[in-house]
Parts: sequence; structure tokens; C-alpha cells
Amino acid sequence: MPKGLLIVVSECAEGADEDEFNRWYTEEHAPEIIERGAAISFRRLKASGIPLSPAFPELPTYAAVYEIDAETVGDVEKIQQRLAQTKHLSRGVSPTLDVSSVRAAFYLPVSE
Repeated sequence: MPKGLLIVVSECAEGADEDEFNRWYTEEHAPEIIERGAAISFRRLKASGIPLSPAFPELPTYAAVYEIDAETVGDVEKIQQRLAQTKHLSRGVSPTLDVSSVRAAFYLPVSE
């Protein structure tokens, strides 16, 4: 059973076709992460546009939440090594992705 998460937030590039961005991410990019054995499943989400509070900065519009089979930092390191085996994804990065907006982190359970 997956224990951890990889959460990636991003934006569509300014002036890019948002439908194409979503197609690429959902049909090409995220499945490649699964195919590489880095994650078990994924979900994509879009921010509601309603800020939690003026005190908190908003995150990028899109989130990809990947379930990962990781309980320890060592498990995450193995996943990261799988992702880093090649410098680029075989299907490439779409020009519709604003690479500068990408933020990502592996999350592990705090407690059972």
C-alpha cells in the first residue's frame, strides 16, 4: 500500500493552450512517472481560485499528486534515483509547461 506522496504544483505557460497543457500532463507526463516505477498512481487537480487567507500566498494553479511506495527517506532516495537515471523524460517536456513555476516535494507519513 502506498505510504507517501509526491506533490508537484505548476502553471501552464503564459499564452500556451491550457487544454494542450492538461492533455500533455495527464496523458503523457504523469503516466511516464508511473511507467518509470517512481509512483503507483496519480491525480491532477486545479485550484479553486479562492484563497485560504490573504496571509498565505497562493500556490500554482495545478497540482499533481502521486502516490508513492515510500515510508522512509531511503525509499524516497531510491525513487529519486529512478527518476534521475536519465536527465530528461523520454517524452520530453511540453512547451506548455511553465518550468519556472514548478515546485515539488516528497512527503512521508508523520505517524501511522
